[in-house]
Amino acid sequence: MKGGKKRFLWFIVFLVLIGVTLYAMMSGATDFTAERFWELLSGANPWYMVGALLSMGGFVFFEAWSLWRLAQFFGHKRSVGRNVIYSAADIYFSAITPSASGGQPASAMFMMRDGIPGAVTAMCLLLNVMLYTVSILIIGVLCFILCPGVFFTFGVPSRLLIIIGFGIQALVVVGLLLLVLKEQIILRLASFFIRLLHKLHLMKDVEKRLASVERMATEYRACIQAFRGGGWTVFRVLILNLMQRFCNIGVTLFVYLATGGSLSRWLEVFVTQGYVVLGSNAVPIPGAVGVADYLFLDGFEEIIVDTTCVELISRSISFYICLVVCGSVTLGAVFYDMLKKRKRRKNEQ
Repeated sequence: MKGGKKRFLWFIVFLVLIGVTLYAMMSGATDFTAERFWELLSGANPWYMVGALLSMGGFVFFEAWSLWRLAQFFGHKRSVGRNVIYSAADIYFSAITPSASGGQPASAMFMMRDGIPGAVTAMCLLLNVMLYTVSILIIGVLCFILCPGVFFTFGVPSRLLIIIGFGIQALVVVGLLLLVLKEQIILRLASFFIRLLHKLHLMKDVEKRLASVERMATEYRACIQAFRGGGWTVFRVLILNLMQRFCNIGVTLFVYLATGGSLSRWLEVFVTQGYVVLGSNAVPIPGAVGVADYLFLDGFEEIIVDTTCVELISRSISFYICLVVCGSVTLGAVFYDMLKKRKRRKNEQ
């Protein structure tokens, strides 16, 4: 109940942030009117808009493919549909919780319900989020190499956010690498929190829980040993994560082209959006609401005429529509699992 109330509170905060951000953008922008927005949207090239929607779908699909590949390596292959659910749950809860803290636990819940051991689930999710973060860093480096001048078109506050975002992602990679390779860190952290909760009288049967952690650590250690020769799998999952990031950035590129943007500036648009993605990771706000919008308006000011309108269309597809789709998939999966469990209980009676 406490966890549910906390998630509900963060969801309310998330909705308030969205409302404040949209109000600030639409009321403060000199280039925005409702008439101009609908004119731009209705006149958009339908083929490029389909490309934007497909890119949004690719963002979900490539994460599902990554998790499918990792679970398969450990001998726990599940259907494509179930992996899409793992991905949707991760994306949805990452978007509505600070620092994307709710994504992996939600995904893990579905994976473990499907009979994937806790140690394997932890290993798959840690590897995937690590490679996801590495892909962001790679794109950041590529952006600077391909179009170094674009970075300096951002204002000073935006540049600081981009640099901080890059630094935070680099630290996250180091931390995740330690968690993946040093299972004793996980064991000690788990043991520390179990004992702390016991001292606070919030947890009973501490010895039983410590034994469970020790057992999981043994399984986790076995997963690490099994993955020693998984270099090719790591490379393929990294490529899939890069494709996921490209799809996310591709939404903005397709919307830009759909609303009359010049194809000759596609690389500049791609690089600018790459910096927006990197900088939006600098602040632990749910969904980077407000931060991503600010970076977009700052970076695309000299590229797009109707910056606010294009930002609203692009953000609606890459974030809001994606959020609704992933939330619907997650909710549908919860009800499906409940009905399946109830049916199984009836058959056992």
